[in-house]
Amino acid sequence: MSPISPHTILLLVANPVDILTYFAQKMSGLPESQVLGTGTSLDSARLRGILAQKADVAPNSIDAYVLGEHGDSQFIAWSSITIGTAPLQLALPETVTPDFKSEIATHTRGAAASIIASKGCTAYGIGNIAASICKYILFNTRTVRPISFYQPDLGCCLSMPAVIGRKGIVRAIPVILDETEKADLQDCARNLRGIIEGAEKEMEGEKVLENALGKG
Repeated sequence: MSPISPHTILLLVANPVDILTYFAQKMSGLPESQVLGTGTSLDSARLRGILAQKADVAPNSIDAYVLGEHGDSQFIAWSSITIGTAPLQLALPETVTPDFKSEIATHTRGAAASIIASKGCTAYGIGNIAASICKYILFNTRTVRPISFYQPDLGCCLSMPAVIGRKGIVRAIPVILDETEKADLQDCARNLRGIIEGAEKEMEGEKVLENALGKG
């Protein structure tokens, strides 16, 4: 990936986006804040959309995040969802039940498969998300979105809320998680680290083989 401008902001869109973001940062040599992936931005937009229907409000009136891996181990940060200034449980007191949460999580996680089954691809959704992230960077809008970037305490790249601006990740934004959500985050990170370690071992094995063949 060299030579590369030290001011480059590298945005990963392809899947598996969290793994690719991790290796892109390592291979590019760029600062961790300048390499980011679309992560769960699209999942979170779909989450806001379905919650907006349930609450009968505009999606931009809802703060809600899907966090972790862009994949099967993603989870919804229910503890931090607000509609206007009200926590979700207060805004929809009769609605938010375990069955409701399960229905929403299933819809959010399975939306891509449903769209592919109907239309053959999901190009428009991720295209819109990628364009929006580019706008946040180019115009330094300092917009808060869940995006995949390196998490030092977890040892991998996954999606957490962050301020996005001209320098990439301006800063991470703390998020309130309950004990179940914290466990989900740790499980997600553990799964991603396992994949990364497996890939690194395979890459190391290829280097050893190349060196052996070269000497032969």
